[in-house]
Amino acid sequence: MIGNPKWFTLRKYTGWGLTPITWQGWLYTALFVAPIAILESISVAQNFKTIFTTVWIIIFLADIFHIMTQLKKDEREHLHEAISDRNALWFMIFVLIGWVIFKQDLNPIFFIALIGATLVKAATNFYLRDK
Repeated sequence: MIGNPKWFTLRKYTGWGLTPITWQGWLYTALFVAPIAILESISVAQNFKTIFTTVWIIIFLADIFHIMTQLKKDEREHLHEAISDRNALWFMIFVLIGWVIFKQDLNPIFFIALIGATLVKAATNFYLRDK
């Protein structure tokens, strides 16, 4: 694609995604963000803004995903990533449960999130058990 994996490292402490580590990585990021910022600051038809922004973000995310798959990680990094993702998921689940209990809000999206997370976890465990 466009970006080079040598320009980035995986984020470990500030969320998910990539962090630029070279000037080329920062330039790459700026060149993807600049057209959206410029487009939002000028007067253009809203339909064009929406379509352009959507297509531009899809291209950017596809390239980021490609770069992330090309980065080399050792077994220890895979394990640390899995543990940190698991802990983040548990935090999100407890927040959702707390919201439902204390707000008495039975919004179905919370139950969909909780049931979906349970199903994904179960499917992952079945897949890993048989591997």
